[in-house]
Amino acid sequence: MIEKVRVNNISQINKIVHAASSLNSDVGIHDANGQIADAKSLLGLLRLDYSRPVEVVSENARALRACVRACMA
Repeated sequence: MIEKVRVNNISQINKIVHAASSLNSDVGIHDANGQIADAKSLLGLLRLDYSRPVEVVSENARALRACVRACMA
């Protein structure tokens, strides 16, 4: 499952990491340049390009929703 979100600041990135870290499922973040980072890795997420929306990707719908909600909060 994939959902696009816009990330505008470091606070949103921290919320994604916190939400993903509390889950047992894998969640990935893909930027428009094709770079992929583990949503549980702050350093991995910091290297992505957020000038365009990123894709939150997970095979678990609950994990996907948790990370998307964390980004929107």
